[in-house]
Amino acid sequence: MMIYSDTVRYALLALAYLAYNRERLVKANEIAKAQNIPKPFLSKILHELAKKGVLRSVKGPKGGFALKVDPKELSMWDVVVLMGEESKFDTCVLIPDKCETFEADPCVIHDRWEKLKKRIIEFLKETTIEDLVSVEERHVRSLTT
Repeated sequence: MMIYSDTVRYALLALAYLAYNRERLVKANEIAKAQNIPKPFLSKILHELAKKGVLRSVKGPKGGFALKVDPKELSMWDVVVLMGEESKFDTCVLIPDKCETFEADPCVIHDRWEKLKKRIIEFLKETTIEDLVSVEERHVRSLTT
């Protein structure tokens, strides 16, 4: 089970890559290739993040993208919210329509899911893009050794 969409996952991967390469502008092609993300999908995500003030976008042959915010200040949950997907965490994992519609008669795992969902959201709020950079560094090292 994925806890968020490909959009959020790709945004997180791109932001981690940009944080790892924060000393320079990075082209969408480079991020797409390095993170195995479809370029058209990634381009939409990058432009959305730029529009929301998270990224700096420079056009032209020497252009690219760079983080506009401190990666220590941007949590995984912030990215979920930026991509407009926080409401997905309100949905029941077993029977979405039933739990949302019949609160007096929730599904059999409703209470357990609520507890787990809170822990997942806490984890996402506590984990920053800077934390993901260490994962990116390990990935890069494994490719060069």
